[in-house]
Amino acid sequence: MICLCWNFTIGNGKLVYKREEVIILRNTLKEQAIPDWRERLESYKPQTSQEQQDFFVILSEIQKDGEAVLFREREQGHITCSGFVMTPELDAFLMVYHNIYQSFSWTGGHADGSTDFLGTAIREAKEETGVQNPFPLTGAILSVDILPVAAHERHGKSVAAYTHYNITYGLIANRKETLCIQPDENSAVQWVAVEELEKYVTESHMLPIYQKIMERMCMWKTTQTLKLLQLALPILTWYPTHARDLPWRQTKDPYRVWLSEIMLQQTRVEAVKNYYQRFLTVFPDVRALANAEQDLVNKYWEGLGYYSRAKNLRKAAQIISTKYDGVFPKTLEEIAKLPGIGSYTAGAICSICYGTATPAVDGNVMRVVARVTDCFCEINRSAMKAAVISGLEKVYQQNSNECDMLTQGLMELGATVCLPNGKPLCDKCPISRACLGLAFQDVERLPIRVEKKKRRKEQYTVFLLCCDEKYAIRKRKDTGLLAGLWEYLNVSGICTAEEAITQAAAWQCQPIDFVRTVEKKHIFTHIEWEMVGVTIRCGRQDEHFVWKTESEIQQDYFLPTAFRQFMDLK
Repeated sequence: MICLCWNFTIGNGKLVYKREEVIILRNTLKEQAIPDWRERLESYKPQTSQEQQDFFVILSEIQKDGEAVLFREREQGHITCSGFVMTPELDAFLMVYHNIYQSFSWTGGHADGSTDFLGTAIREAKEETGVQNPFPLTGAILSVDILPVAAHERHGKSVAAYTHYNITYGLIANRKETLCIQPDENSAVQWVAVEELEKYVTESHMLPIYQKIMERMCMWKTTQTLKLLQLALPILTWYPTHARDLPWRQTKDPYRVWLSEIMLQQTRVEAVKNYYQRFLTVFPDVRALANAEQDLVNKYWEGLGYYSRAKNLRKAAQIISTKYDGVFPKTLEEIAKLPGIGSYTAGAICSICYGTATPAVDGNVMRVVARVTDCFCEINRSAMKAAVISGLEKVYQQNSNECDMLTQGLMELGATVCLPNGKPLCDKCPISRACLGLAFQDVERLPIRVEKKKRRKEQYTVFLLCCDEKYAIRKRKDTGLLAGLWEYLNVSGICTAEEAITQAAAWQCQPIDFVRTVEKKHIFTHIEWEMVGVTIRCGRQDEHFVWKTESEIQQDYFLPTAFRQFMDLK
């Protein structure tokens, strides 16, 4: 979560970042961390004399015994991983009362062979507190310490004293999450305000470590904020010479910019180019679109998919024509209220067309920000998006004369350089020197997203009923998936040949001959249709359906791709 935080209250005083600490952090960011667990750990830069001593001992033990230090069976000491969990505002800690230590303390556990130290810290935080969605403030290690553990009893058995080689990460969690204890390990889990830390932690030797890590989390949040503020100059310098020549970039007409943004949702740029030009020849302005029949609009949208976009486009055009006398509104609030327009599209229109400080934050921009700030919050959470918008607003305000270029530059960077689903082109990136994700080699791990639910699968039998070279079609209901669009007749489930004939007869179409079947599939965002198409010759055109020739359907009736793919059956 990106927050613009500069000072944090600790006890009765203010946290002040020492110049030496900032220099140490800055020097750390210049060096490339390496994915191998040993080399990644070795790349950590101790920031206090005690850390330097501890770190030297740990590296010596790793050099001597290698991967053995990952396992708790090693008597001399072994690696553990802790997550220091705080609120997004960094004003409270999530502490666990550990029965072993008889004190409230952070979360953590043994590596037990895992080389994914961050993953181990997150897993332990979840198990010990019950929170489901803790996320790292950063993928960087915040502290490395040697921590002695006194002899104790565990599950009724005596455990000899041992040593933790502890690696700490800063995690963020929401106060609203449900907390629960693990009765065999801890007896309480609760949020502790920063100023009350000393009341809860009875292990005096741990207090300085907690305060140190808290200060580093505060420093990291400030660093992330600064990284956002540093984006503008390199992007504005880079964009004019690297921008693709796209037709909607040759205008600041809000109607045309709006149209392009709606078309580009879930659709590749190259696919949109021709549709954009063709659509404008038929609907050159808001009034032309508002006055058109929906079927005609659908026809010129055919092939772009997500047809609710076309429906909302026409609805919004009608509102602009009637409420605003055909003049596109100019405020973010008014534009965002139009059907089918969210915060991203409204921000894009306002910044590109009117030069206002309204960031347009989509998946491309979220990916860029997550990598530049090394932020592991799931980018498809609304709270994360709101935080990024808030941070970028200050960037826009500082570059108020170039808001249009800033919006398009961020879009272009995410679309052509900071790529999804593969290795980004960091060697071509204008902001690589400022990128925290690159500095800590987290770029390919970012961004993090909330795991999508698996698509629900549905099965349908699609009927191509043919009578006198004409085929039966009908309109779908006005609500639900593909609402109001034309379709071939269909029923839920997969019919046998006999069942298909019986169904055609029930529609009063007098089936004569079962011709052929074909299997097809169509994938929506959340649903996958498994379909079997059947062609049946009929002796009667029932009046409940519309009967048209193949050429008439192609020319005058819009069928979405899910049904249009069956045309080859004829």
